[in-house]
Amino acid sequence: MKPHLADLVDVILRRLEEHPDVSPSENGMRSWLAGQGYKKSDIDAAIKLVRPKFTALLRGQKRQPRTLRHLSNYETFKLSPEARSAIARLELYDLIEPYEREMILDRLGQFEGEVGLEDLDYLLSWVMSATRDIESQQTIFEVFEGRDYTMH
Repeated sequence: MKPHLADLVDVILRRLEEHPDVSPSENGMRSWLAGQGYKKSDIDAAIKLVRPKFTALLRGQKRQPRTLRHLSNYETFKLSPEARSAIARLELYDLIEPYEREMILDRLGQFEGEVGLEDLDYLLSWVMSATRDIESQQTIFEVFEGRDYTMH
């Protein structure tokens, strides 16, 4: 994800979080962002990325914070510390859904020995490639690689 686009997504999410009492509208958000000096193409791309959260807010669905699922002894043994950390980051940032995490963990038995970051990268690609657009995939892999400048 381009840094200025990541910043714009952060601005939108912060605005939604700071004003929970105001019923958000996509047109209102677009007008406000245009007034802040953002370009229309960047606004369109950022709104597309945050649309699921935006739609949930419009429907009045408050999303409950997720709790991390503890790994079983087998999963802990199979995953390297770096791989466990990468999965936890993706889960904490709400970048992977619980069913996607379970699909990844179910495939651990296919690998001999410890599953490292390279193997986990393969599993993430297998799970994400068919269901995510390129911007989402890029964000997920930047967080996976531990880049701290990535916004979600």
